[in-house]
Amino acid sequence: MTRTYLFLLAAAALILAACSKGPMAGPDPDPAVNPPGNNPSNKLTGTWKFAGMELKGQSVTSASDMEGNTLKGITDFDYISIENKGTVTFDERMMTSKDISYMVDTKVKGASYVNGELMESEELPWRVTIPASGSSASYELKANDSLYSQASTVSFPGIDAPLTGQPMACKLSWKGDTLVLKSRVNYTKNSSANGTATIVSSSMDQVTKLVRK
Repeated sequence: MTRTYLFLLAAAALILAACSKGPMAGPDPDPAVNPPGNNPSNKLTGTWKFAGMELKGQSVTSASDMEGNTLKGITDFDYISIENKGTVTFDERMMTSKDISYMVDTKVKGASYVNGELMESEELPWRVTIPASGSSASYELKANDSLYSQASTVSFPGIDAPLTGQPMACKLSWKGDTLVLKSRVNYTKNSSANGTATIVSSSMDQVTKLVRK
């Protein structure tokens, strides 16, 4: 498994386009969950500027080559998006993102294994710009602090088109005029190229911030 193969297959960063992003110098302290008894819909409805996304997690690529060798690539990433643009609008039932775009300029840690033996471990630069996109999905509020959607849109840097119809669950909280959405993202994709079957499994924690426009 070459370094290029590992990097292209294993360095996958997931973001929910429906939970969108704007400038974010660094993560703020965790805000308190909105007080019990408040109606979250009164706080959600309206238009918000995408104000930044923090994502931390791991992507594991598994494959077997034509000679029967078992290949595995593991990539760890931890970043905050920059140059964030776009808006998200909530009404009572729908959330709609428009012209969401951002940049990632960071480093990822990668390791490659063949038949369980570590072959290479290194830290690589990773710079990618996500072009503007939009989506719309229905959502449901639970209690005072949770948002669910059965049909959100998931975007990967490096794929041709966003993946639609993905379930999503977010914990909601507020800090002043900032809305914070926290979610755990798990995704598995099977593919085949040049006779090699590949499975990419990603698991990551995401924090998205929106600021009242």
